[in-house]
Amino acid sequence: MLGRIYAISFILTILILLWYQKNYLDKSSEIFQAQLNSDNIVLPTSSVHQFHTKSFENGYLKYSFSGDEIIYFTDNHFEASGNLVYRTYDLNEKETAVIKTSKATGQMEIINEKEGQTALSMGANSRIRNAQLPEEVMFDFNKNIGKTRNIYIDMINEEIHSNSAIESNGPQGSLKGKGFSYSIKNEEFKINSQVDGKVIIPNTNNKLN
Repeated sequence: MLGRIYAISFILTILILLWYQKNYLDKSSEIFQAQLNSDNIVLPTSSVHQFHTKSFENGYLKYSFSGDEIIYFTDNHFEASGNLVYRTYDLNEKETAVIKTSKATGQMEIINEKEGQTALSMGANSRIRNAQLPEEVMFDFNKNIGKTRNIYIDMINEEIHSNSAIESNGPQGSLKGKGFSYSIKNEEFKINSQVDGKVIIPNTNNKLN
């Protein structure tokens, strides 16, 4: 009789453990699936070491971006680091801007193959939509060479700008100021405010008729 009671107790214990295990696994699976489906969960999809991307528009090289490492995420943003170099080009594929820094974050966008393409590891045609460069930046905008920090690159409007202090030497002179803007399309460099230094004014020969 005692043995039968032990056997029944053992069987009931096993059944309770199996029920608990199944219930726990089902709930854990639901939680995990909910996390994967949540828009708030951002996961890395791939990373590339010693990357070099190029973007073309209407068959012309538009810009290139290279560096030590880049990581892509599920929400289409990226994080890059180490010896980063960003270059823009004119229709003759001549460099019009060069930016060097150590860290960048930004957003990618999917593009039509007829528009252009980049050599990325994402498995789809993509390009940089915008990028934030928070560290110190060395730049060359049409021979205006200098440094600043916290640059924002807007590829949609084809503009590069910053509100930080800036130093520049080039055709416009040896200048310091607060903030700048550079038009990629028009190749125009302008310091925003508090301009100080030696300004070079181009010579103009005006003839009176």
